[in-house]
Amino acid sequence: MSNINELIAKATALSGDATVTAAGIFALKDDYLKLAGWGMGGGIVGNAVAGTFGDAVGSAAAMHLQRNEAAQEKGFDGYRVLVAVGVTQIHLFDWVTTTGATKLYYSIERASVEVSIKKFGVSRHVYLKNITSGETLALQGNVSPISSVSNGDKAVLKAL
Repeated sequence: MSNINELIAKATALSGDATVTAAGIFALKDDYLKLAGWGMGGGIVGNAVAGTFGDAVGSAAAMHLQRNEAAQEKGFDGYRVLVAVGVTQIHLFDWVTTTGATKLYYSIERASVEVSIKKFGVSRHVYLKNITSGETLALQGNVSPISSVSNGDKAVLKAL
């Protein structure tokens, strides 16, 4: 589900916020050093078990596990989230590849969030900082014209 209208409708239904105008599927920003370490470890094990094909599968599986572990450490079920922007609120939901968003993690007042966006190739790193608590959440979105999620991500980036 990467249709913007469907994402907005889902976010509106789960949050009760009828003012949601943008929604996109983002990932929690990777810790590149940890990701590389896990990928190399998985590749070595995969290669030992199944050769070159095992190397690729092991690397990918290990990186996926690292992303999910990092997400769980931050209180998320998985590393992908649906971000929705309303007039006064920013909402974060879980994102399950096969079913979409199923629950609201939290909403935060836009006025209490400092947003910074950094370019990183065809990705955008988004930093949401709670002005009151100082907590920061780092996300990464995709603006590539060939990505199935880029339209929603671009809408969220513009709305932020």
